[in-house]
Amino acid sequence: MIAVRDTLRHVGVLLLFGIGAVHLYVYFADHYSVIPIIGPLFLVNFAGAVLLGLLLAIPLESLPLVGSITVAGRTPHAFVALGAILFALGTIIGLLISEAGTLFGFHEYGYRTVIVLTLGLEFAVIVVLGGFLALETRRMRTRPAR
Repeated sequence: MIAVRDTLRHVGVLLLFGIGAVHLYVYFADHYSVIPIIGPLFLVNFAGAVLLGLLLAIPLESLPLVGSITVAGRTPHAFVALGAILFALGTIIGLLISEAGTLFGFHEYGYRTVIVLTLGLEFAVIVVLGGFLALETRRMRTRPAR
């Protein structure tokens, strides 16, 4: 069970890095850098994906401050995984809004390859980290507090 949980967490890390990489690519290669509001949001998305990925990758339980928090210290990666799932959902919702209408005055046209790739990565994050979160939550209920 531990191996499955850790595998899901590490796959989630890679998927988050993928989301960040795609957003950074679009920012530079597709010239989203010149689009007001949307361009900086793509950089924020990149930074958020990398930060969440790093938090999932490091051993948070060993940090003194985190370990001392009653619930969060027992399963800090569960909270990060939940944040990553919400992050991916927010990114998907933003894309859908910009496809159906406008988001901050920006309208996205068509599902080109980079958009399909991003949607695939974001849905994969939701599924993979959802599985991790389910296993981690079950572990939290069965493990006594320190």
